[in-house]
Amino acid sequence: MSTNSSGTGSPFTAILQGKEPGTIIAQDDDQRFAIITSLEPEAAVHWLALPYEAGQSTEEFQANDQERFLRLVDWTISQVQSLAPEYSDLTNGFTIKMHFGAYETIPHAKLHVLSVE
Repeated sequence: MSTNSSGTGSPFTAILQGKEPGTIIAQDDDQRFAIITSLEPEAAVHWLALPYEAGQSTEEFQANDQERFLRLVDWTISQVQSLAPEYSDLTNGFTIKMHFGAYETIPHAKLHVLSVE
């Protein structure tokens, strides 16, 4: 299902718009990026870094707008490094992972940020 920037079909955009409960860790309105907590955490810290707009998988986002995709990666690393002192679970570092292919079930590009345990 294709979605638009209003958030139809994306729980992540609904969180950013305040329509669904969730925690926003960081956001950049100029670049239109945000980091939110995962609703299904796989680690003590599990955040999702994403562009505001939905409608593309991570694979599509990388293929269709590689420059913006790389800006998201750079922004995410910078934000997590600056936030790490506030989160003791990040003292051992963090991992960034992403899903490509059929495993990605929500059509909204995202990077997973996980604490190292």
